[in-house]
Amino acid sequence: MKNPLSVRRRTVLAAALTVLFPVAPAMADPAAEIPVYVSGEVDANGNPLPGAVLIIDIVNHLAAESGLNLVAHAYPWRRAQMLAESGGGLLYGAAATAERRRTLNFSKPLYFVNQWLVASAHNPVSFKHWEDLRGKVISIPGGSRYGAEFEAHRNKTFMVEENSTTVKGRLQMLSAGRVDAVLMDTHRTASQLEARLNCRYAGIGKWSIAEKAIETEPVLISVSKSSPLNSILPVLNDAIDRLEKSHGVQKLLDKSVANSNC
Repeated sequence: MKNPLSVRRRTVLAAALTVLFPVAPAMADPAAEIPVYVSGEVDANGNPLPGAVLIIDIVNHLAAESGLNLVAHAYPWRRAQMLAESGGGLLYGAAATAERRRTLNFSKPLYFVNQWLVASAHNPVSFKHWEDLRGKVISIPGGSRYGAEFEAHRNKTFMVEENSTTVKGRLQMLSAGRVDAVLMDTHRTASQLEARLNCRYAGIGKWSIAEKAIETEPVLISVSKSSPLNSILPVLNDAIDRLEKSHGVQKLLDKSVANSNC
């Protein structure tokens, strides 16, 4: 039979050790694969299309700089968000809205993108003030959120349509007159984006870009606040600082513009 006094002593000792040496929070293993969920389109064979290829290149660059085993996985945006929110990976490119800040922590900016309104060249959209969009229907990727001003006017000044997950599908809706404009965020200038769309999607229609961007937003990496992957955010931020100083990400962006084709 166990000595009750001995049991009590061990219990008191264990409690004291817990106070003196609290259990460390769960830490991510930097050698293990760390999924980075990105929004990206793939072809019929499952190969990522150029937009996703650039993001994957940036993730690979960040992995090399940080020493973390970051591996990009392209999914439709809603699916990417769901996977990241479950805590099993990082999310690339989510806007840091007030709603998201309640459940996600965010990295430093990797780079910045403009949000352009794409319209039919036969029925262009002018944007200088939010009131210019009154009564318009704007196509956005399903599950997307943008800056505070856009969200304040969303479904009030203008309506949003979220049913299509591909650029081609959204442009087809635009060509058919189901929406007035398509919102696209990109590191490209308005003229670069217009030329690219008119080259790649010439079979659907001819496109024009509004003269002013809706907003300019940082591209961030986020992680669920409940995930052990929060422990790697300082490492990511240090790597992002070094890439900013070396212009590492900017060189990839410039290369994508210089080498782009239909």
